[in-house]
Amino acid sequence: MLSKFSPTRTGFDFDGVIADTVEAFLRIACEDHGYCGFRAEDITNFCVEECISIPQNVLSSIFHYLTEKPVEAGLLPMAGALQALKRLSYFGTVVIVTARPKADPVVNWLTHVGGHTFSTGIEVVAVGDHDDKERFIRQTGLSSFIDDRAETCADLRKKGIDARVYTQPWNQMRQDLPRVGSWEEICQLCLS
Repeated sequence: MLSKFSPTRTGFDFDGVIADTVEAFLRIACEDHGYCGFRAEDITNFCVEECISIPQNVLSSIFHYLTEKPVEAGLLPMAGALQALKRLSYFGTVVIVTARPKADPVVNWLTHVGGHTFSTGIEVVAVGDHDDKERFIRQTGLSSFIDDRAETCADLRKKGIDARVYTQPWNQMRQDLPRVGSWEEICQLCLS
């Protein structure tokens, strides 16, 4: 049985864990660019360009829009994420460590989807690099982390941080890592 997480020492990635970035990506690819027919299950690699046939300039445009304007892009939260984050915030500040280059769009999105009171209980740390999260996780005093990028979790585990993979189609190749499959599981891990 896996050890429990402390609600005050557990951090979270944003895209693919808190925000349903894939739903928004697929919707924008179809509605704005005419690349329809793809499903989340088709994204079997974290590097999207390696598994679906959308030109790089279109991929870049979509990712830029999602990164810079998540509210306008209609980015939705993952099922149960807002309720779980609200519960976790009763214990202290919830820390999000994201590879996004800027925190403000994430903070604006959190305020939009959860309200000002909700977003004030959350600290967003934008590191700009998937491979540099460990430094910021340690600086914020976290000992555990949940991320959808399997490579990040494997690296964090090697460095002594109890990382769990949030199950997504693109991280199935790393079955050797501890996983969580929903925010209900995260709450059980942190609050029971």
